Amino acid sequence: MFRSLTIILIALFLSGFLATVSAQTDISTVQVENLSDAQINQIAQQIRERGLTVTEAVSLARAKGASQQQIDQLMSRLQQVQNGSSASGIQAQQSAAQTTEEVNFTDDQPSAQKTDHPGTLKNRRVFGYKLFNQDQLSFEPSANIPVPNDYVVGIGDQLTVNVWGASQQNYQLVVDNNGAVNIPDLGPVQVARQDFASVRTLLIRRLSAIYSGMAGDSPNTFAEVSINNLRSIKVNVIGEAITPGTYTLPATASAFNALYLSGGPNENGSFRSIRIIRNNKQIAEIDAYDYLLNSNTQNNLSLRDQDVIFIPTYHKRVETVGAFKREAIFELKEGENINKLIDYAGGFSEKAAQSRLLITRNTEDGYKLDDVQQNQYPSYALKNGDIIRAEELIDVFENRVSIDGAVYRPGTYALDTNTHLSDLLTKAGGLIPNYFAERGLIIRLDEKFFPTTIAFDVNEVLSGKNDPLLQREDQILIRDIYSIGEQKTIRIYGEIMQAGEFSFYKNMTLKDLIFIAGGMKEAASESYIEVARRNSYEDAANLNNKMVSLYSFAISRDLKLTDEDENFVLQPFDQVYVRRAPSYESQKTVTILGEVKYPGQYSISSKNERISDLLKRAGGLTPYAFKAGAHMTRKVDRQAKEQLTIASQMHLEGDSTLEQIQEISAKTLELQLESILNRPGSDNDYTLKEGDEIYIPVQSEEIWVNGEVMNPAGLAFQKGKNAKYYINSSGGFSTEAKKDKVYVIYANGSSASTKTFFFRKYPKVEPGSQIIVPQKPKKEGMPVGTWLAIASTFSSIAVAIVAVLK
Repeated sequence: MFRSLTIILIALFLSGFLATVSAQTDISTVQVENLSDAQINQIAQQIRERGLTVTEAVSLARAKGASQQQIDQLMSRLQQVQNGSSASGIQAQQSAAQTTEEVNFTDDQPSAQKTDHPGTLKNRRVFGYKLFNQDQLSFEPSANIPVPNDYVVGIGDQLTVNVWGASQQNYQLVVDNNGAVNIPDLGPVQVARQDFASVRTLLIRRLSAIYSGMAGDSPNTFAEVSINNLRSIKVNVIGEAITPGTYTLPATASAFNALYLSGGPNENGSFRSIRIIRNNKQIAEIDAYDYLLNSNTQNNLSLRDQDVIFIPTYHKRVETVGAFKREAIFELKEGENINKLIDYAGGFSEKAAQSRLLITRNTEDGYKLDDVQQNQYPSYALKNGDIIRAEELIDVFENRVSIDGAVYRPGTYALDTNTHLSDLLTKAGGLIPNYFAERGLIIRLDEKFFPTTIAFDVNEVLSGKNDPLLQREDQILIRDIYSIGEQKTIRIYGEIMQAGEFSFYKNMTLKDLIFIAGGMKEAASESYIEVARRNSYEDAANLNNKMVSLYSFAISRDLKLTDEDENFVLQPFDQVYVRRAPSYESQKTVTILGEVKYPGQYSISSKNERISDLLKRAGGLTPYAFKAGAHMTRKVDRQAKEQLTIASQMHLEGDSTLEQIQEISAKTLELQLESILNRPGSDNDYTLKEGDEIYIPVQSEEIWVNGEVMNPAGLAFQKGKNAKYYINSSGGFSTEAKKDKVYVIYANGSSASTKTFFFRKYPKVEPGSQIIVPQKPKKEGMPVGTWLAIASTFSSIAVAIVAVLK
């Protein structure tokens, strides 16, 4: 395609420009980008006037020395200027092998655009309104569509004829005002008012007079006709349209295209008899329901210029409400009955009572109701404004009964004629063996739908002695013996794998229960298992102080009992306790880290093992151990946490400190390691508890000064110097320092604070200590009201003094 287009453009350039720019004798120097649009337009005109063939144009181009760059530039300019409006100019086209052409709609007047049509509330309820007024379904006309064979060619259409094979040619033919196209060497050919298929056949037949290769049984020349640019048409939408008016559309537009752009019928417009008028004659009538419900587009005709779409007012509309699939306002034609309306409404919903309809009708004086039965649907005549209501089914079954309880298949069943209770039991699979025989109930609705009970003996029903006849909506309840009274369970506690509550089984023994509970734990005592049994009915009937009966047993881990205990059978609600062995203890671990020979975790060997014992087991201290800095962390046990909580509640009621104390899991203990090593077993030599962590740091000589000092820093330890010395060495106190509250935290976790009597006595300092200088508390000024009250009080005192002196 590009090769043919290039050759044609060379010819246009050489022929046209030689005539229009005579001053230029050397074509290779022509600057194509400097040519005006008028000069580009004259190029096509000149080649036609000179009568040059394509071969002659190509030869001339080569002889004059036109470069490929010039050809490319001219090709781009011609595309920009759109030089394609002449009657028979030779122009660049697509491949002639295409059988259908996508058309481009170009016209001086742009195609009409869809505007927003909000519509009235009544309009939106009319069935069919959404067809022309929703984003999901659009009939907006498209110009880029293949031209159909029944398209009627008219004045202004531009036809493209491609000839290929032994001969090659391209024709651009515009239908003139006389309805003809002018083919070079053939003359005018009448094509207007003919369908596109006929025009294609006519033009190819006429071209065969020029190209002999098209004829015969073995042609070597072929041609195809397509439409390049479609004309526009104007269509008038009048009557009861939402937006009536004149619309400019592509010539391929259909009636639905125009209706979509106009918004379709308004609240008074008909969807069933939309008329298409051409040359003052009605040529078709559109029923939008036929498209919506049957997908029939037979009457969606292609429009022609000056066609009129007329939307008349509706004749009859009725509304469906209630249990229909579509609740809407429907337009009916003459002769359409209730059955047709039900079809339009999509039929009844699944919960509809289909045997009758309630119709509200307008009268001269108001409204009236008609109750229409199903056999009247075909004959009942609907009128304009009728409202047809379909009621939902009431929640009552005509033949339902249900059975629950001690049967194999409880549930709901259909009630047959003359069905007895024994028949229903058979349908339900029969009674389960543990049914409660003495009583069953039928719950029946009386004439006012109030539930009443009818009792029966189950065994009498089975024997036929009393077999009640069932009624609709009867509910039968039969219990099993285990659902009567309190649910029978048994409990086991203590050193058992799965302590808790279990279902009671008949003839259950102590071994059975332990087996069900997963067996005993290693901590369990084999010699002491206790069973607590509630008082019997006889004991409970007499007033006494006895609460339970207790039984003790010894049982091995392989669940062996003595012969006497073997026969002990558990009863419902027994509670079994498996006690813990007196000396059973799980391993408890402590940790010692830092400067000991063998740091790590150790198990506590006895209940009275102390820190000194642990130090021996850890190999003793290394030469680098800092004894004064040793400290110990201990988990806060339940008792200690309760004490902390009580203390906080006494002194810190409402304080957030209470929550902080409750979250404490461990506390640091003072560790006097020097004293422990010198006096093992002393009060400072704590007895070990699970989770204790002891840390012995390496020797430390630095002193840290923090808080309200001029230069917080770490200083070297000076023997015999107190805290004031180190504070001065850090620049002294800041202006915010609270000097009388200075305290020292020693390496072992203990602390000492400044003592004040007539003068301040600062605490001593040891290696590894931290000196803390706290900040003064912020003082809040008294409010203005307080100052006014003070002033008023002094004023009153002054007045009183003056009065006394007088």
